[in-house]
Amino acid sequence: MWAGAFFGMMLKFAEAALAVKYKGGAMVYIEKAFGGKFFAVLWCFCCVLASFGGGNMIQTNAAGSVFKESFGIPPAFIGILIAVLTGFVLFCGAKTVLKTSSVLVPAMALIYVLGCFSVLFIFRENVFPALKSIFESAFEPFSLGGGILGIITSKALRTGISKGTFTHEAGMGSASLAHCESGESSPLVQGCWGIIEVFIDTIFVCSLTALVILSSGFSSAESAFCSCFGSFGDVFLSVSMFLFALAAVIGWAFYGEKALGHIIKNKTAVVFYRILFCFAAVIGSFLELPLIWNITDIFNGLMIFPNLMAIIILSPEVLKIARKKKERQ
Repeated sequence: MWAGAFFGMMLKFAEAALAVKYKGGAMVYIEKAFGGKFFAVLWCFCCVLASFGGGNMIQTNAAGSVFKESFGIPPAFIGILIAVLTGFVLFCGAKTVLKTSSVLVPAMALIYVLGCFSVLFIFRENVFPALKSIFESAFEPFSLGGGILGIITSKALRTGISKGTFTHEAGMGSASLAHCESGESSPLVQGCWGIIEVFIDTIFVCSLTALVILSSGFSSAESAFCSCFGSFGDVFLSVSMFLFALAAVIGWAFYGEKALGHIIKNKTAVVFYRILFCFAAVIGSFLELPLIWNITDIFNGLMIFPNLMAIIILSPEVLKIARKKKERQ
């Protein structure tokens, strides 16, 4: 995940910078790069489908599972609650989506980070040994031998990069739909925000979760929180998961709607999408997770292909934007 995030920061810089430069999401700069609509429409189609998978059903499934394990609440109930709240925000308009996300995302991240630091403080004597074990496990002879055979390392890379992409979305182009709505006029400034975005959500937050698990010696973050805070640990993690899921679902609903609007300029289609999207949130809360992950990985990959090709074609433009930083210095 760290390796993927390192390159992801470069990609997210390019996506955010191009989104501001061309005043639109990935479909706009993809169209500009290829000089035609085909790949832009393909990206939009895959974005709409991906919004139902990783942007919706996986999120509600995770939140529903936590509430079921902690309190015995049926997952469908959590799915319905997320669907209702998402529908309310969506039908209030795009500005409401952006305002809700701008408040919800920082708040939930801060709460979760403070909780992780509390656990790490309790198990502080294990933090550095846990970090050491990560590097030792990655580079020990057994892992290197597995890498030569293409077994262990290839699986680790596939899992780490795919899950890392799921958290930071770099390379997919989806986040460009939010960056182009930021109101920032400088592609350079917005590109730098893209770098920070990947660093915080993958290298920082995901690493905190890993350290919580490794330092505590438990097999899950839930068990670690419960060992430190008792029954409050269940409440804390469940609420955190719910807020993470809700923010992701609302954000991806916005992405899917923008992508659909680029293909079909019809208000009825958008309304139908919103209703179907909310219905999928309920269905996803109790579906089998491996099936949803497989579908999600397919459409994420299909989004990445035209987006990366467009970034490569437009790389001279990205380099010009990046050089402006040197000129300023």
